[in-house]
Amino acid sequence: MLFSGRLSEQEVREAKRTNRQSVLEIILDDFRKAFPNLTFELQLDFTIINAQAIKLEDKSTVTLYGGLALHPRLGANSLTFILLHEVGHHLATGCRSGRDPSLACECASDCWAATAGMNTLLEKSGRSLQMRTALEELNRLMSPIQPEKGGYTKRIASSACWATEWHLRRRALLEQAQSPTNSGCCITYI
Repeated sequence: MLFSGRLSEQEVREAKRTNRQSVLEIILDDFRKAFPNLTFELQLDFTIINAQAIKLEDKSTVTLYGGLALHPRLGANSLTFILLHEVGHHLATGCRSGRDPSLACECASDCWAATAGMNTLLEKSGRSLQMRTALEELNRLMSPIQPEKGGYTKRIASSACWATEWHLRRRALLEQAQSPTNSGCCITYI
């Protein structure tokens, strides 16, 4: 999930003074219980507002960077959804990323996160996700930088992918829409 920008040094200092780091560790421990075959990293020194799924050889990793992890507009629900989305890149089936075919595309990852991912996390760790709250928190972050016209991704001209624009993505997640399944329908990169 790619956002933009970085947190200011003051925002980072303020977040570190709160109990935020211990909350993040609790969330990550729940993810490690639920998805033991994945590696979860917290990179607080990187103030970029981003999270990433990456597969190198046999190691599947989800990294949460400090700018996103410490962002003052995001709470436990949105951070949980973001992590589920990144796990979905590794575990979802269906349409693949044009950048790395070993990873699911954005909409397949979102769909998995809102269904199978949420259920697995709850079953194996006891952590629940309030999707509406998560999307409201993310909307506060996304709306100012992702206008409803013009999208925030490059896509194939005839794309059926609802992950191309935040307002479409938010609606699909609330409705638990199925992601497109045909090859070549999804965005090419974020």
